[in-house]
Amino acid sequence: MTNERINNYVRFFHDQKREVERAYSYILDSSVNLLLKEGILNVGTVASVSNNSGHVTIKIKKGYTPRLKMMKSFSIVTLKAKNTFGTNPMFWDVKFRTFHEAPGMRMGESDIMPLYFKKSTNPEYDYIVCGTIDLDMFKFVSDCVINKGKLLTVLLYDSYPPTEYFENLAYFTHTNRSCEDLLITPKISYDEWQPEELAYTDENPTIISDTISETLDKDNCCILQGPPGTGKSYTIAQIISKYLNDGKSVCVATMANSGLIELVKQTPLTKDLTAGKIYKTSLKSDEGKLAPGIKAAPKDLVVPKGSMLCTTFYKLSTIVGINGNAYSIQSMFDLMVIEEASQAFLSTIVAFKPLGYKCLIVGDPMQLPPIVQGMGKKPEYDLWDVATQVNGMSAFALGTNIKSYRIITTFRLTPKSAELTKIFYSSKFRSVKKKYIDFDGLDSKLFPHEGGVLYKFIGGFTNQNFNEASLLFIGELIRSLETYRSESTLAIISPFKETVKKLQSEFQTDKRKLKEFTVETIDRIQGMTVDYAILYLPACGSEFALDERRFNVATSRSLSTTLIISDVKLERFMGHRTKRFFQWSGKMGERF
Repeated sequence: MTNERINNYVRFFHDQKREVERAYSYILDSSVNLLLKEGILNVGTVASVSNNSGHVTIKIKKGYTPRLKMMKSFSIVTLKAKNTFGTNPMFWDVKFRTFHEAPGMRMGESDIMPLYFKKSTNPEYDYIVCGTIDLDMFKFVSDCVINKGKLLTVLLYDSYPPTEYFENLAYFTHTNRSCEDLLITPKISYDEWQPEELAYTDENPTIISDTISETLDKDNCCILQGPPGTGKSYTIAQIISKYLNDGKSVCVATMANSGLIELVKQTPLTKDLTAGKIYKTSLKSDEGKLAPGIKAAPKDLVVPKGSMLCTTFYKLSTIVGINGNAYSIQSMFDLMVIEEASQAFLSTIVAFKPLGYKCLIVGDPMQLPPIVQGMGKKPEYDLWDVATQVNGMSAFALGTNIKSYRIITTFRLTPKSAELTKIFYSSKFRSVKKKYIDFDGLDSKLFPHEGGVLYKFIGGFTNQNFNEASLLFIGELIRSLETYRSESTLAIISPFKETVKKLQSEFQTDKRKLKEFTVETIDRIQGMTVDYAILYLPACGSEFALDERRFNVATSRSLSTTLIISDVKLERFMGHRTKRFFQWSGKMGERF
């Protein structure tokens, strides 16, 4: 049975690798001109470079722009490629694989993040401001454009999937098949799980971090559940700071780069950041501006004592993979922090835990798990017990005796919002928020002082992905905020990328007067905090957004109010916790 379960897990990782490769093969084996017409590839020229911000502005033909806030790869098209295939990539009848793999057709490759549209009077082109570029690539582009005056043609495309991550996890799982932690199965349900509750108090503001530190001293490992807005990042920073002050090394691994930057910007780590004690893998052009003092991590991921390594699950998996040497570097850190652990596979947690003498597993099982291709559609995954592997943090929390804590006080949510969100946390969750956002001058129905979750049914949809009437309503709300409270931060959240792309092109430009404005899918805003949030549910696939964990994430981002706008009635799509949420809110069916 032991061998069979391990074999199934290995099969799962190999299968995930095949699935993502199969999906990407469409890009590699399709012609460049077709992919450009479909919007899968984007071609443009570098219009300007800002050394101050670390951003690059790319000029792209209108209607052929990429989706914002979605990481892409980009390469510079060489003169050889233009001489070989033609000067305009829009007419290249050649497979993308040929351009990508043939020598001399492109220069460099880097991540790039389209951030927002820059308004222009040119009716034929859009201007996209982009960041998160690899430092070396940014320096090269900057030198070409600013110092040499070159006109650079670039191609943007989906990054090659992280197949190495699956390979590394498959290798680790296969070679550690006798490890008891890999054979964990939940002994209880989430509803039966009763972690010790930790609450913030003004009298003892360090009580949460002190409790966790004491547990780590005694037990070497513990689990921390951090529901929305509970100050989880600040707490982690407090713990890390103690280790760094004692001259000890720390590694923090998360799913996404953005989470790492937010962590190192926390006040308890300010002096360590300034002192150059914090290193990060894949350091980007604008991250040094966001976190001054941060350093690029060494290739072997070994940092000096008294320093901190920030990395992603993907990067750290190389240590435990087929080309790594995990056995010789076990306990290479004094403290290993697995952040965003709800998005970690079981094998990810098991592999990373021994890399530190102490290990802190931090996340929230009631938020989103890792993305899996074919989950819920492949019967073999049920037979392989894939759910336990995918829900790694839950497996650890519900299947071991590792000491677990849950923070039950939120700084983000108002008491009214917390009263609803606690439905996902055994009804033990309360607000300690002291300052409320002043929305004077705005419609009190839509901007109540006490915050909470509101619901508006629009109906009369004209498109499965969006409704013109809903867009008009959202546009009016944005303009109201810009008029009366331009210092606000706003997020518009929706389940599907097609809807998000429409919303981005409609609203997300450099002419927005708000302090911060984000339009994104629910799956990509975990960890975000804004003043006001709009959850827009179009006619297609509302049941997807109302999945309990996804809905919990979507309705807990705001410091004040979340407004749910739907093009269809939602009652028939709800799970039991989501239904209770609406029942308790008393807003189901309310019309504005």
